[in-house]
Amino acid sequence: MAVQVLNGVAPQWSDHVGDDVPIHAGAPWIKATSHRLTRTRLTFLATEDGQNGGLQAAVVDDPATDEMINLYRMLLAEPKVFKFPAASVAARGGLRTQVAPIEGWLPNLVVLYPGFDSFVAASGGPTPALAGALVDAAASWAAEHAMKAISFPYMRTDAMPPQVLADRGFRAIPLTFRSRLPLGGSFADYLSSLSKNGRSQVTKERRRLAEAGIRTKRCSFDDMWPDMLALRRDLVERYGQKADEDLETRNMRQLLTCFGEDQVRLYCSFLDGRVVGFTLFVVWRDSWYSAYTGTYVTPQTGSVYFDHVFYAPIADAIAEGARIIDLGIGAWEGKRRRGCDLTPVDLWVRALDPVTEQAIGVAASVMRREDGW
Repeated sequence: MAVQVLNGVAPQWSDHVGDDVPIHAGAPWIKATSHRLTRTRLTFLATEDGQNGGLQAAVVDDPATDEMINLYRMLLAEPKVFKFPAASVAARGGLRTQVAPIEGWLPNLVVLYPGFDSFVAASGGPTPALAGALVDAAASWAAEHAMKAISFPYMRTDAMPPQVLADRGFRAIPLTFRSRLPLGGSFADYLSSLSKNGRSQVTKERRRLAEAGIRTKRCSFDDMWPDMLALRRDLVERYGQKADEDLETRNMRQLLTCFGEDQVRLYCSFLDGRVVGFTLFVVWRDSWYSAYTGTYVTPQTGSVYFDHVFYAPIADAIAEGARIIDLGIGAWEGKRRRGCDLTPVDLWVRALDPVTEQAIGVAASVMRREDGW
């Protein structure tokens, strides 16, 4: 079976993989995010036993690439975004002296979609044979183009049979959890699904927010762009990165354009007339996906995040027939306490030269799954 390897995000992607795919492989998301990741994007397309499928990938060749897709930074640098256990992070300084510097890990191939998700896209889900063929094709391309490694970061344990990667020499390294909130028939059903402690926490939290004068509501976009950008700038800078307002504007406007206003939901929290938090959801089939968020962290806004991420959107999502609110990776403990199901997310990686193999082995020895908060 031949596999097509195409430069960039192939225009025939959606026709090939179909519509019954997770949001990050769907046509609107792929179009909205075609400029993200790195300057070198690749598309892999295959057909096996009549089923079509595909992968999206990117070449990482710049040491400054963000830690979220930079193998060396993810495993060995001082994390800016990830909240790995303190003991695991403390060991990294000594380990860096034992391995090649960051330049020695480049270039490498990362197989993922913007949005921190890795899977084989195929309508209805891929067969093991189709998944294996695409993994083989990506690994072959990486070896032929002198990549130092190939990785599938953000692989959910329910996304593909682990044996498909394990049988091909990939090793799993724990990263974090993905949080998804199952929805019942009403907000009362949501509350009743929580533990006694969780229900008490949510009730008290909502009461404190109301007493503090916090109000959260669904908003239109045109009036909220300056506030959304200011909150995004605050979030990015809090994680030690440089905010790029032009890029943030482009990213959010692309999302709005590609999904259309009827598939986008914006919730903003107000205090004394000022926007202090927001979440931008996109709707895909029976799920709402949290695409962008931002919250000012002050004593007065301590629980605001959960109002615009959880409490305000839940009733509307249920009323519109949604079954899941997907809240992505990170901050998983707070999401778990408020009803989310957690799915482990791992980095699957295979070195393609002995030096990188030794380095990955050293780094993996102290890696532990991200702490919750």
